[in-house]
Amino acid sequence: MSLTKIAFMGMLLFVGGASLMVRADALAQEGALTPESSAEKQSFSDDAWRRAYAEQHDVMLVRLNGLSPAGFKAGLTSSAGQKRFNSDRPVFGVLPPYTKIASEKPVELSDFGQGMIELEMAFRLKQTVNNEIADIANLKALIADVAPAFELPDLGLLRSPAEGALGIVRANAAAHSFVVGEAKALQSLASTKSFDIDTFAVKLSCNNDVILSAVSGDILGGQWQNLLALINDRVAQGWVIYPDQWLLTGAIGQMLPLQAGRCEGEITGLGSLAINVLP
Repeated sequence: MSLTKIAFMGMLLFVGGASLMVRADALAQEGALTPESSAEKQSFSDDAWRRAYAEQHDVMLVRLNGLSPAGFKAGLTSSAGQKRFNSDRPVFGVLPPYTKIASEKPVELSDFGQGMIELEMAFRLKQTVNNEIADIANLKALIADVAPAFELPDLGLLRSPAEGALGIVRANAAAHSFVVGEAKALQSLASTKSFDIDTFAVKLSCNNDVILSAVSGDILGGQWQNLLALINDRVAQGWVIYPDQWLLTGAIGQMLPLQAGRCEGEITGLGSLAINVLP
């Protein structure tokens, strides 16, 4: 079987029947990025991770050109995501101000090399944070509000499949754009009986077809642990986190192909949001 056919079959398995049209070269790239099911998670050296994040930091400072990020993101927060990119840990990135879009503004599928969609939780802090947070108890005291969010990464931004997770770090975790729904104060949510941020029912629908059903804790370690890891990593990399910045904790359930039409996300007890995706 030719390499082109193998790549094409790999893409078909990943899309899982979704009606997403991509170029032939994107299909080949996707097949290359998808490891065999028996692949082991890859452990890079601490120095390799440091170099990758240092490169990300320097590149993003140039791109921001003095502007403050709109937020920060976690990626590879599921077993499937880590397995797919041969990683033994999540990765983190920067959300530049131009990546935040309003939900009423249509998204152009043609703006992506290989667009994806993730339903996530987004958090904001009560105060500026420039030091690592000791634990989840201290973290909770610092959270102002939380909202449902769509993150729309672009796997077309990745450079070489051989780089694996380090390549994702260097490509700023494939950050492209994100949409945040209406926020709710954490204090009001936590006052409800038996509040548990990891037990909200989650549903993602595109063109009236449900493509994801999960619970909010369907990320490795749960919401609080991922948020803590995100903040502490970003601070360790030299970033300061401000109260107006959004912190996205990673795809709930899994990352899925972005497709043209209307996509609606709901996190029961938290809220909903929708976007219109043009071809």
